[in-house]
Amino acid sequence: MAEHDEAPLISTPAGLHDLVAHLRAAGRFAFDTEFVSEETFEPVLCLVQVATRDRLAVIDPIAIGDMVPFWDVVVDPSVEVVMHAAGEDLRICRFQMGKLPARVFDVQIAAGLVGFGYPLSLGNLVYQVLQTSVAGGETRTDWRRRPLSPAQLRYALDDVRYLLGMADTIKARLTQLGRLEWAEDEFAHFVGAIQSRAEEERWRRLSGLHQLSRRGLEVARRLAEWRVEEARRTNRPLRQLLRDDLLVAIAKRQPATRRDLELLRDFNRPQLLSRSPDILRVIAEAQQVPADALPEHSDRPEEGPGLSMVVNLMNAALARCCAQNKVAVGLVGVVSDLKELVRWNSEGRPEQRRPELAKGWRDIVCGEALLDVLSGRCALRVVDPEADVPVTLVPMTSREEASASEERGSPPRNDA
Repeated sequence: MAEHDEAPLISTPAGLHDLVAHLRAAGRFAFDTEFVSEETFEPVLCLVQVATRDRLAVIDPIAIGDMVPFWDVVVDPSVEVVMHAAGEDLRICRFQMGKLPARVFDVQIAAGLVGFGYPLSLGNLVYQVLQTSVAGGETRTDWRRRPLSPAQLRYALDDVRYLLGMADTIKARLTQLGRLEWAEDEFAHFVGAIQSRAEEERWRRLSGLHQLSRRGLEVARRLAEWRVEEARRTNRPLRQLLRDDLLVAIAKRQPATRRDLELLRDFNRPQLLSRSPDILRVIAEAQQVPADALPEHSDRPEEGPGLSMVVNLMNAALARCCAQNKVAVGLVGVVSDLKELVRWNSEGRPEQRRPELAKGWRDIVCGEALLDVLSGRCALRVVDPEADVPVTLVPMTSREEASASEERGSPPRNDA
C-alpha cells in the first residue's frame, strides 16, 4: 500500500476546494463521517475523513460550514466512493443533497459475498482481509469539541486508511469468483433501499398501528406529521418531543380534553403538557376526515401455527446453502425473507410478486434449493451434529417424493 500524504485538518473553504479538486481528479476515494444525532433533529456533522491513493485528510464541517462542494463530488456519477457500513453516512448525504451517490462500493457488503462474515466491524474486517490491527481508544469522543488532538485525528483517519486496499483485495476475489456483478447489484439494492425508506411514509413504521381503527390511523398519521414539523422547527429529536409508544396510545384513545390526555401514562410532563392544545387540535382535525378518506391498514399476512417450524427448517437449509457457496448468511436473508418465500410458494409463486430470496444472485445461492425443500424435492439430513453446519441437502428419489406428496395431500410433481 502506497504511503499517504497526511494533510493537517482541513478547516477553510479554500482547503476544501483544493481537496475536492484532488478527489475529482482521483476518480475514486474512500470516506467516512463522525456525527452526533442524539440531541438534535438533524445530525450534527462533526468530521469527514477521506482517503485517496495519495492523500489522507480530515475535513472540519463545523469550521467550514458549507459542505456542498464535498457532497457534490460524492454524488458525481463519474466518481466511485468506497465505504464501510455506509447506511448512516449515505443518509446524511441524502439529507444534505436530496440524492444518493451513483457509484458505491461498500466493503462490508462485498466481504459477505466472498466468504467473510456479515456484518463485520471495520476492525475485524481490516484484520481478516489485510492482517492489520486497527487501534481503538476514541470511541467515546465528543467530536463536536475543539481543538481535536493528534490522537483523535489518527483515530478518525483509521476509519478510511485501509478502505481502498480492502476494496481492491475483495474486488479481486469477487472477480475471481465471477461475483462482481452480484456485488454491483447488491450495492444498487442497498442504496435503493435507503432511498425507498426515506420516501416511505414515516408514520407507517410506528409499532402498534395494527391495534388502531382506521380513524386511529388518521390520528397517528397527523400526529406523526405534526411531530416532524415541530422537531424540525425546534431542532430536537423526535423521541424527545413525543415518544412513538405514547403517540400510538394517544391515537388509540383519541382524547378530547386536556384532562383525558393527562390520564395517559407518561403524558403528565411539562414539555408535553405545554403542547396539549396542539395535540388536541390535531386529534380534532382527524375527527373531521370523512370515513371513506381514512387510511387503510397495511397488509399483515396471517401466520399459521406451523409457519415457525417451517421457517426453522428453512433457516437450516439456508445456512447450508450459504456455507456451500461461501456467502454470509446475514447478507442473504433473515427470518422475514424466509416467511415471504414460504408464503409466495404457497400462493403458487406469482411472478409479479417474486420475493428477494428468489431474485438475482440470492436465487442462485439459495432460492432454487429452498423451493426444492418446500416442494419436497429435496430433504435436510443431519451429517455431523458437531459441525458448524450439521446438515446437508439431499435430493429425494421419485418414490420418496411421491410418498411425501401423499402425506401433504398433493400430487407429486411431474417435470416430464
